[in-house]
Amino acid sequence: MPPRVKTSWLLKYLLTVFLVFFSCNVIAFSQNLHSIDSVDAKTRFPGDQDSVRHHNPSASFYKTDSIFSFQSSKGYIPSLYYNFEEQATAPFKFKTKQWIITGAAIGITAALIHFDNDIDVWARVQKQNHNWVNKSSPVISEFGNLYGISSVAAIGLISAAFKKPKGVQTSLLATEALITSAAWVQLIKHLTGREDPSASYIYSKKAGGQWWGPFAQYDQDLPVYKSVSSFDAFPSGHTAAAFSIATVFASQYKNTKAIPIISYSMATLVGVSRLTEHAHWASDVFVGGLIGYLCGKQVVNRFNKLHQMPSDISNSKIKPELTFIQNGNQAGFLISW
Repeated sequence: MPPRVKTSWLLKYLLTVFLVFFSCNVIAFSQNLHSIDSVDAKTRFPGDQDSVRHHNPSASFYKTDSIFSFQSSKGYIPSLYYNFEEQATAPFKFKTKQWIITGAAIGITAALIHFDNDIDVWARVQKQNHNWVNKSSPVISEFGNLYGISSVAAIGLISAAFKKPKGVQTSLLATEALITSAAWVQLIKHLTGREDPSASYIYSKKAGGQWWGPFAQYDQDLPVYKSVSSFDAFPSGHTAAAFSIATVFASQYKNTKAIPIISYSMATLVGVSRLTEHAHWASDVFVGGLIGYLCGKQVVNRFNKLHQMPSDISNSKIKPELTFIQNGNQAGFLISW
């Protein structure tokens, strides 16, 4: 990653959260999200109306079940903590299927590492051979960095302005996926210390780049290998960011078929652009995309589980039902389908 674009990932993500949060009326919007969380509780669960009616309005705002709460498990900051915890402990809960998929991913990564140099030989001349690649590649690449983060913030701001809770909700989930994926990416980068393609041609001259090992960039005994690009290749942060955003939006709007297609296509192009920009090896891109995808899925799945909105609700078979309901001096029929 060139020094001019090497900025703090987490600071940019937190800035995005700040813009989304404070663009809307905090109290009014938290009430909207609370009504969404209940999934029409007054209609579906008439027995709970008394508890809703007698809710203490003087209760601390920061203790309510809203994304702005600092104490509720549905709050944004607590959610980040629980997301990190779930992601970190996920391998300990793997079943046979998950271990098979993990083994396949490791096998693909190993194969790509073997062919990294050959793939790079092809990728690094594409900008020279094709003018459209030369012009589009750097722009597409930024959708895994500034443009992608700005897009998430813009969607959140526009959604807030037009009072579209799901748009703001999705943008906030995307920032959670961005932050968690960025943290894992930076951890792995520091543990592996892999040299990126551009640095390998200048310094080590080693095919596939040198793997310097844990925290090597802080080793003062290394001679000239002091540029960040000498240590931060594996995995690709741009690709992880692109796939974390794409996965959240694709999952949230999966019933609109065009959105998953556009989201994942754009994320894939970002990954390819990291090759043509001569910034990453193919294995870096694959692992970065995998991290982004997994973080995005975990964030959305936890949100759906917490808010009682199963991810497969669109595929479930719901039978039409006519129910007589009564609450106090009110009575009526509820039709569901």
